[in-house]
Amino acid sequence: MKKRKNKSAYIYPFLVRNGAKIQARIAIASPQKETKTDVNPYRAACFEFSEEMIDLILQNRAKKPKLPDEDSPGAFLLHKNKAGKNWLFPKLASLEAEFSTLLKKGFQPYSYIPMTDFLRDFLTYANKKNYVMKILPDYHIILDDLQLNPDGSYVNQPEVIAHYRCQVDALEKFAIPYLKELSERAGYGLFGTRIIEFEQTHIQMVEPGRKQNSEKVKALISLINDYPFDRETDELGKKVSETCRLSIQIISRLMEEKEKLSQRKEESVFKSLKLKILHKISENTLEEQTLYRFSPEQKLKSSGLSDETRYPSLIEELKKEISDQYGMKVIEKPDQTSEIYAVDPGYMAAVLHKLSSLATKNVAYQKELEIAKEINASLSNPKHPGLNAKLKAEHIVKLQQGIQTMEQLEVEKQRSREFAKKFNLPMGMLGFVASMILFLIASVHFKTTGILFVGIPVSLFLGLMIAFHFRDKEKSDILSGGSSSSSFGSGFKGEYGAMSSSNSYETGEDSEDERYQSSKGETPKEKKVSLIAKGAERFVFPSRFTKITDKIHDSRSLRKKIFENLDNIRNNVAHLKGEKDDDKVASTIEYALLQNSATIIIPDDLVPQGMPGSIILSHNDLKAPLIRDQIAEFLRNEAQKKQYDKKLVKYYTFLINTIEVEYYKYLPSRKKK
Repeated sequence: MKKRKNKSAYIYPFLVRNGAKIQARIAIASPQKETKTDVNPYRAACFEFSEEMIDLILQNRAKKPKLPDEDSPGAFLLHKNKAGKNWLFPKLASLEAEFSTLLKKGFQPYSYIPMTDFLRDFLTYANKKNYVMKILPDYHIILDDLQLNPDGSYVNQPEVIAHYRCQVDALEKFAIPYLKELSERAGYGLFGTRIIEFEQTHIQMVEPGRKQNSEKVKALISLINDYPFDRETDELGKKVSETCRLSIQIISRLMEEKEKLSQRKEESVFKSLKLKILHKISENTLEEQTLYRFSPEQKLKSSGLSDETRYPSLIEELKKEISDQYGMKVIEKPDQTSEIYAVDPGYMAAVLHKLSSLATKNVAYQKELEIAKEINASLSNPKHPGLNAKLKAEHIVKLQQGIQTMEQLEVEKQRSREFAKKFNLPMGMLGFVASMILFLIASVHFKTTGILFVGIPVSLFLGLMIAFHFRDKEKSDILSGGSSSSSFGSGFKGEYGAMSSSNSYETGEDSEDERYQSSKGETPKEKKVSLIAKGAERFVFPSRFTKITDKIHDSRSLRKKIFENLDNIRNNVAHLKGEKDDDKVASTIEYALLQNSATIIIPDDLVPQGMPGSIILSHNDLKAPLIRDQIAEFLRNEAQKKQYDKKLVKYYTFLINTIEVEYYKYLPSRKKK
């Protein structure tokens, strides 16, 4: 309040943007007719007007902290006092002082009047929005974003460290000269010796830059605390004591917060991970129009968060963040881990249309389509406000019509497949025609039409029997009970899978060419083995396949497959063309393939009688997510069929978990070019 001639006015600042800068403006309110007026609405309106600018200032400061001078970080805290002496003003580093400097410019060319109401409102607002950290009631600092480099180091020096360095440097430069002066004046010779020892140990013998290591800070604080300020009788001694105590109080709080940096660092890593995943969900939905799938446990592990005891709470927080913004489905796995499928609901109809289209071409997408339908159902009841909000109404109708058409086609295909399981129509027609031809020949030969009339029902019956006999039978794979381990691989006759090509499964990892090309440090023998494996893989682990079981082998089926394709492999690999001994060639091929494949060994206690103790998969197949999905889905179907055999279920569960979760353990480390 400022009074003049029995009149009073209320002064309160507000912030405005002036080009690229933010400036303070001063507003004055005064009663017009009444002797008194309520200033609270005026105060609230001015501050509310400034909130956007305050947010901008604090958000920018959180990302770009002010870096102190390396050689003398505390210099800006040391100024001349009214008596002309160098003095320490530790609170000049506070956020309150920083904002006061901004407000002072708004008073120019007039003298500054402290804006205590505004600063009080500002701190209440900043604390509420978690922008600041309290050191003392009247000393706050920015709660900065701890941005990290890939090696885990800080991109910018944390605000706590910057304040700590400034305060310690300033206290040292203030306290040491005054302690010398006071101890000499009082005749404390022993204390003067301690000061000299401190300077020699912690100032003169340290590296340039006057780094404030913890030992030095503790020694400085101990030196100040040990000085008998209570014996000082004049004003100088008392003021030095007060200033040093205030500085030590601030430094002690900063040291406490410095100890918490590792925890804040983890929180910052997790915050960054959450933002990255949320962005990836949105990006994947828009660009790929499929579900974004990831393992939260793997994401946390790869981000560098090593404390696995915190994973459950962090995963729950992550799930909540995702479910608040997006559609989500969580799949719990037998090994206590989980897999999350997420999608931006604004493009839900487009995602369903895309997955329906993909599922008609590749059965591997059927699982993802079913999950997408579940997510859509949960978003529809009750209706999510963002469901299909980013698509035009007419486009949504077209997409839904397209989905219905594809679903009808799929139903018709399923009926055809069911019919094919009962009757093989082409073979039946062939049998009918062949039989009718025979009866026709007989009719002509014996010159009677009676044979022809008899031939019609007989041919129909014969054709029906042939169609039934040559129907698509359910073939058992090597994993069915009682079969021998030799039926792996090409004998793996499950019906799961579709005509596919490895070209469809780009993983973003080392390509096949990169894998087999000669690299630095590769010996001639290793190069030869790689070339043989490359030539053999196309026949043993075919890139184009009709059943996913063509991709899976055990040791016996692998060797059988090699012998079946021995001539093709030999002709395809220059190193083998001159070798005539089939057994030797087969052994060489088998060795090369095993060097470039993953052998998953099942623990003995999980292997039922008659089941193979290991399976062999190519590294390329194990790298491809869609191939892994097809193999895991096939095994899951087999486990479902054998659900009453607990040992078989455990056997399949181990394989499923290995292929879906722990597959990376069986992949080779990348070769450095």
